[in-house]
Parts: sequence; structure tokens; C-alpha cells
Amino acid sequence: MFRNGLLLSTAMTAVTLLLSAPNGAYAQTDMHTASRDPNARFLCTYGGFLVSFTYSSFGQFYSFDWKKVAVPVTGHGQTVSRIKVIEAPNHSNTSSSGVFYVGIYSNTPSGLPGNPIAWGTGYAGSTCGPVDVRIAPTKLKRSTKYWIEETLTGYGYPSSYVHHAARWMADPKVKHKAYVQTHHNSRSSSGVFSSYTSPWTQQSMGPYLKLK
Repeated sequence: MFRNGLLLSTAMTAVTLLLSAPNGAYAQTDMHTASRDPNARFLCTYGGFLVSFTYSSFGQFYSFDWKKVAVPVTGHGQTVSRIKVIEAPNHSNTSSSGVFYVGIYSNTPSGLPGNPIAWGTGYAGSTCGPVDVRIAPTKLKRSTKYWIEETLTGYGYPSSYVHHAARWMADPKVKHKAYVQTHHNSRSSSGVFSSYTSPWTQQSMGPYLKLK
């Protein structure tokens, strides 16, 4: 009885933390205990920074939206060939579900993510865990700012509705905070176009990331 009450109390606290977190950022899960702790499994399923792509169409109407996440890093003269992230279980509606892209991007004069330098493909499975993404060996210049960015795409829009979603797990130990950007583009059935890309917005914490 006491144990069940404790689990319920902890889960309710977890929900409160999730609902009170800023847009895109949620509490972190300890990967080593997630397999045996039901509360940790709950956070693993719903935690992290949302990365998504959604496309829908009907007649002349279409709409697509995406959300991507990036975090700044500083080069130390090292050569990077792998990017390690931790992903929550994927939530997609196509056979290519679980596929995401992560890469190294340049820094713009305004201090925000720029163009891709090297990137690779990762796969988020049905359980929460680390994913090693291989990229072309890339040297990060000493004292130079870069960005690690995670994105999804629609893979050619194979149907009238495509939804891909991933969650890049947060890590409260990292110093660099994540940045989130969203985009919306649509055409109404009467032919009216609408398009908007948000500015990059800094979050309250950063994602789990290791460069190798």
C-alpha cells in the first residue's frame, strides 16, 4: 500500500514538472534506472525536446509543420565522426518511423544555427536509449562555435497525412541550453497561402549529447 502510494505521488510530481516546463523542454530520465523504475519509464516516454514533422492534404488544401532542436558546442581542435544522443520511443505513422537526422551546423554572425557541415541518420527504437549517429569525420576548429541540430523530414510525403515525432532526451548536467525553432506553411482550399518560421528560442535546459 505504501509503495503504491509512493509511486502514485512520484508520478503526479512528474506530471506537474512536465506541465510546468517551458515549450519543448521536460524533465530528464536516468537511463540506467528507466528499465526498472516505472516513474522513470514514464518520464522517458514523455520527456525530452520534441522534434517533429507533420504534413496533411485534402483537395487543394495542404499544411506542413516542423519543429527542430539545436544546441551550441565549442570546438577544441578535435575530429568528430560520431554524435551520440539519447532518444525516447518514436511516435510516427509511416514505415520510416523512428528515422531522424542529427548533424554539425555552422554558426551564423547572429550566433544561431547556420548551414549543415556534416550529418547522419539515426533510428529511435521502441524503447528509450542512446543512439550513435555516424557522420563524415569533421574537425572542429579550436575556440569556434558550432551547433548540433536534430531534425525530421516527411520522406517525400507518401500519403495525405504524415506525422513523424521524436524526443531528444534532456540532460540537466549540461551547461549549454537547447534552442527550438518551429515552422508552419499552408494553403487553404480557397488558395490563400500562409507561412511562418519562428525565431530560435532558448530553453531552460539542454539535451544529452556526446561527440566522439
